[in-house]
Amino acid sequence: RLRGGAGGAPGELLFQAWAPPLGFSTFGVKQLSPGGPWDPPRWPSGDPEPWIENEHLRVLFDPTTGHLREIQNLAKGFSLPVFQSFYWYNASAGDALNPQASGAYIFRPNASAPFPVAKRAATRLLKTALVQELHQNFSAWCSQVLRLRPGQPYLELEWTVGPIPVSDGLGKEVISRFETPLRTAGRFYTDSNGRQVLERRRDYRPTWNLSQSEPVAGNYYPVNTRIFIKDQKVQLTVLTDRSQGGSSILDGSLELMVHRRLLNDDNRGLAEPLDEPGADGRGLVVRGRHLVLLDTAAAAAELHRPRAQEMVTPPYVVLAPGPGPHLRQFSGLRRALPPNVHLLTVEPRGAGSLLLRLEHLFERGESRNGSQPVTLDLTTLFSAFTITSVREMALGGDVPLHSVSRLLWNTATGTPKPCPVPPLDPRRVRLEPMEIRTFLASVRY
Repeated sequence: RLRGGAGGAPGELLFQAWAPPLGFSTFGVKQLSPGGPWDPPRWPSGDPEPWIENEHLRVLFDPTTGHLREIQNLAKGFSLPVFQSFYWYNASAGDALNPQASGAYIFRPNASAPFPVAKRAATRLLKTALVQELHQNFSAWCSQVLRLRPGQPYLELEWTVGPIPVSDGLGKEVISRFETPLRTAGRFYTDSNGRQVLERRRDYRPTWNLSQSEPVAGNYYPVNTRIFIKDQKVQLTVLTDRSQGGSSILDGSLELMVHRRLLNDDNRGLAEPLDEPGADGRGLVVRGRHLVLLDTAAAAAELHRPRAQEMVTPPYVVLAPGPGPHLRQFSGLRRALPPNVHLLTVEPRGAGSLLLRLEHLFERGESRNGSQPVTLDLTTLFSAFTITSVREMALGGDVPLHSVSRLLWNTATGTPKPCPVPPLDPRRVRLEPMEIRTFLASVRY
């Protein structure tokens, strides 16, 4: 997807592309005629039933307000009312009773209820064979595109926020909030560094009795790749393309912080407000993506685990003039890895050596299929080289695993015995859920 930007390009170039695992594909682009951009069919605002769909999802919108109204999972035959919009918290400037202001390090709104950016969005609907989109314009500084492509089992939200206006003297902390009728009982879930999923409970800490003084900021948690809410049957997951703060301030809702512009220093060392002017002096503009997944709670991990990994490590897009390389497609693997395994590292370590890391993407028990152990044959996995010998290393790749000496702690039941390192068979490398294994391989190209 090639987009026109600030340079004034008139439109977008869309085509379907596919790249093999650990490989690349090359595509040539030519301008066939010097004419203006093709204008795809558009549906005007005020459509009695605005919607977009593909074979997996149908997404409905409110014809009056332009907001997201409902997501239907066509493959499994259920739907969920989902309202999404943008809001901003009024950043605290501090006062005599509590001088702490919102700033670069501190999130402290002066009220629990955020303000809507707009109650309605101007919309434009676009449908082609390659994409269906609804464009929402909430204000001069906040807009969004909701997008479905063929074969895509998630709804893509591409938002653009900024420059945040502050001429009213109010610092603003902007969120995207999703509201549903799910009965979540104060519980929501966020990831830890893209791996373990942690349950969060509003106004609760598992190891001490919490006296909550900040009902919003005290319930925000880091979201590296995903946040979700669920009941006994249905799960709504939102994947992020960067680390953001997130929470579920109201039952059945989740929210993510997308942009901030503040007018006061929080006295935590920066010694200036979080108010970057940008190149034009008007403030920063931020563009990002959220992927929204709707599935049954039992099967949700089979979708959000690999998709979150794709968000973290997307394919590189390289543009170059000329005819391109003679080799149009290449894969470094003889076969694709199982969907619950990720090749984390392929790193040269001197002549004829590579550091390899493989990780299991799923946690134990979160998926009937994905959480099963996996056994791989390293000797026949790669196409670009042949592995002649393998040593298993510690996670950092600096010392052999058998040389690692772990501390053994005395407990009420005695001192545990060290676990011996089993002999390595590179033809049968087993990965348990959430396990990462590191190998130093001698290779012949």
